[in-house]
Amino acid sequence: MGSGFAHSLERLRTPALALVAALVLGGCAASAETHRDPNTLVALTRTDGATMNPMYATTVQDGSIYAALLFDGLSYVGADYLPHPRLATSWSHSPDGKHWTVDLRRDIKWSDGVPFTSKDVVFTYNLYLNPKTGFLDFGTIKNVTRVYAEGPYRVHFDIAFPNAVFTLNVLGEDVLPEHVLGKIPPDRQRFSSFGEHPIGTGPYVLKSWQHDSEVVFERNPYAYRPPKIGRIDFRVIFNDQAELEALANGSADLIDDLAHTQYVQLQRIAPNIKLMTFAPLYVDVIELNLAHAGLSDVAVRQAMMYGYDRVAIAHGLYDDKVPVPDSLIVASLKHWYNPNVQKYPYDPDKARALLDAAGWKVGPDGIRSKNGTRLSFELLLNQGSALLTDEMLTFIADMRDVGIDINLRLTDFASLSARTYTGKYDIIADARGGFVDPDLTSIFASDQIPPNGANTTHYKDARVDRDLRLGLVTLDDAKRQAIYDDMQVELMKTIPIMPQVGRFAATAYSPRLYFDPKVTLQSPLGYYNVEDWKFVQ
Repeated sequence: MGSGFAHSLERLRTPALALVAALVLGGCAASAETHRDPNTLVALTRTDGATMNPMYATTVQDGSIYAALLFDGLSYVGADYLPHPRLATSWSHSPDGKHWTVDLRRDIKWSDGVPFTSKDVVFTYNLYLNPKTGFLDFGTIKNVTRVYAEGPYRVHFDIAFPNAVFTLNVLGEDVLPEHVLGKIPPDRQRFSSFGEHPIGTGPYVLKSWQHDSEVVFERNPYAYRPPKIGRIDFRVIFNDQAELEALANGSADLIDDLAHTQYVQLQRIAPNIKLMTFAPLYVDVIELNLAHAGLSDVAVRQAMMYGYDRVAIAHGLYDDKVPVPDSLIVASLKHWYNPNVQKYPYDPDKARALLDAAGWKVGPDGIRSKNGTRLSFELLLNQGSALLTDEMLTFIADMRDVGIDINLRLTDFASLSARTYTGKYDIIADARGGFVDPDLTSIFASDQIPPNGANTTHYKDARVDRDLRLGLVTLDDAKRQAIYDDMQVELMKTIPIMPQVGRFAATAYSPRLYFDPKVTLQSPLGYYNVEDWKFVQ
């Protein structure tokens, strides 16, 4: 194993946060709790949003978490990671998949008391579709050609071509109030006061907002799904240790996106704090530029998978709290995950045999070459994460052991992104995931190579192209599953992106909070049922 592996073990087991431990042992937890409003949930976050207007949200905090409190879509993603009706009661489509009918709930009011009707839905989508609006998620709905109402509680959508993710993506957009925004021209929507004074149908309303400091939400008096917790107070904390201190001493209730090092520290210093881990939606990956000699050889890519001891990473760096994935469609997505793909257990002898058979000969320095091409590559990594650096040091040592030379280069995120999209890289360590549908068109379709898309590995595979095309226009669920099962088989045979380990996902919360583990999801999707959160009586 590489030296980074040993260093990381030492660091994770070094006593830390003595101040926090002292606070807990000194009884500050009880005193902090006695000075708090018992009906307020205090949640800690490292970032704030810029606007409460979902048309222009750019961060996870404002685009996902705040939006989940304030607004509703016609559909939402449930605990099974599939779309379910929310403002809608049901939907159906024509045989050709180009005409959708959506029936709406009849018991909804906006947070100012005005009734919700089909007028709001038609207004919202026409606003989103107007290019003058500058809606940031326009690409998701651009194939909608017409939206019109049939009475106050039914809406029709016409789309240019069948779309299997229509109920997930199009119907999942937040619906906006026509009576509030209808008089504002589309090109002035961005500058309206709605981003600071939102009106929604969600379970909460915005009470106050001190940017980059504190955001307070209170129960929506007209909520059709009234929350059990009356008030949520988000406090922006930029320091990991300060986050843990607040949770440990009782002045905060929730950290919804816990780092692994924080998890380990809380286990040590605050055993009363409850911890919940999740099967991750994100995977740490190694992206390979297939336009480069050496990496264009599938035998090399397969050998790299066999030669990388990913189980040791999960065990040594993450205390076996993360899975070792065998697909880029994560096992969390039970409906879509295909376990019957080519597996790559750690087998350096098999890696060497694959390289030998493909003609890659070991040179005097231990590095392999073929026809003047040497298996020597630069690996780019965004600086700042000690754990990811340790992962990559282990990867480098493992690759050296089978005759592949990897040189690590730490860089800033802006430079990393620029080199990714211009193709000026060999290998990049990154993370992929967060999606709940298996459509991976933007990152694997051959017509999505930059500047036309996000296929930054320059992957071209006719079988995957076919599956991606069929998967988007096939509405029958069983047929879609078969298509994406086939796609996963081909992706794991050809390896454009190497999965490493699942990205650690955990929540830490006060014992006075209760979450149902059967329906709780990792952040930010975990806010889909915020109205069911409750304090323990």
